[in-house]
Amino acid sequence: MAVDFSLLPTERPLPNDPPSPLVWTVVFFVLVLTTIFVVLLCWPKNMPMRTWQFWTALSAFPVGIASFVVLRRYSVYEGRKLDIVLGKEAIREYNERVFEAASAPLALVGAAYRFSADAEENAIEGIRRGALKLETQETIACDGEPAKRRWLIVPEVACLPGEKDDDLKRHRTLIKYLFTELLNDLTASIQALPARLDLRVHLAVSSGLTHQENQTLWQECWREHQLRHASIAKMAAQPVDLMALDVWLDQIIETSSKEARLIVAVQLHCLLSESPPAGAAEAGVALLLMPDAQAGRFNLVRIANLHRPVRAPLDPSTQAPSYALSHALKWANVAATDILVGWQTGVDATQYGQWRKLAVRLGLTAHPANLDQSVGYAGVAAPWLAIACAAASLSRQEPAQLILAGQDESLDCAVLLGIPDQETHP
Repeated sequence: MAVDFSLLPTERPLPNDPPSPLVWTVVFFVLVLTTIFVVLLCWPKNMPMRTWQFWTALSAFPVGIASFVVLRRYSVYEGRKLDIVLGKEAIREYNERVFEAASAPLALVGAAYRFSADAEENAIEGIRRGALKLETQETIACDGEPAKRRWLIVPEVACLPGEKDDDLKRHRTLIKYLFTELLNDLTASIQALPARLDLRVHLAVSSGLTHQENQTLWQECWREHQLRHASIAKMAAQPVDLMALDVWLDQIIETSSKEARLIVAVQLHCLLSESPPAGAAEAGVALLLMPDAQAGRFNLVRIANLHRPVRAPLDPSTQAPSYALSHALKWANVAATDILVGWQTGVDATQYGQWRKLAVRLGLTAHPANLDQSVGYAGVAAPWLAIACAAASLSRQEPAQLILAGQDESLDCAVLLGIPDQETHP
């Protein structure tokens, strides 16, 4: 995270203890009378009193000393006020500069997803209306019980009980199928990128295949689409989740990164030799992202702006879940009441209930669509699927959409905002 709001300098309040006019009026006259007494006491006895020197000393010294003391007290107070006012201006300017740099969003230039080979099932309307539901299915492998699951079915793959090698063969076919389908949707967006802009592909694939095998399949599909050169990022030590965007945004600030990134996430499960986990789904997602300033400079058509994600622990004893939401809203510069649509995944009913109580206090009225209940939990592809669904759901009436992605005992929040002066659909 580029900015920890708790570490930013805060503005001090103006002092509320001004000098009392009554007290300092009394002090003034006491000092005048005291100084007059001192002048009379210290006046040399051999010098006459009926001279201008005596009357000057008797008037100037008492009034001057009393005025200096009283005015000094007022000047100290006004000086403190001026220091705080100037400090406020400096702190406000500094915080604005820091926030402006850290709040620069990523432009979503292209988005594609598949969790079914049926185009109607993939349609976003079915998810939003609640028509699509995760249904109980009999297992194909011999070791499982019926449970709510979703898996990809394509004509090239026969879904019959088998061995581990049969699952690997199925994964090779499905990964190539998903890569091809995703690139079909994104080819126009990729070709629109200027040649001088670097493009890096981040593969996050959970399957029985090795990372090298996944790369080889990806490169085959890439060549078949005759697309421009793009490097493939090394396999990340950490999961490629939403916080990878947080790290990238930090790098953009530090190094003025000018590259575009194509994030490709695929989740597959063993199906023929063993049964997938209950509630699981298979899916593929691809998102083409780049710094928003670069997208504007190259005059690229953007679907939306994806703002910095925020992670917080799902701890009911703290305000951390509401912290994630409030800070995500700050990054997008929107109010909770502006969010009309949301998408959640990886959050169970108890965790969501805890988060919901805190979110309502912030003014959030929208109930995020639960992808785990309609599509199923898509593992490494789950948070990216939520973003892709949000992108497909954007409209002029609903330009601000919330993303909630659970990761173990933490929650990631991000806001996707449509571009007002452009078409909002990819």
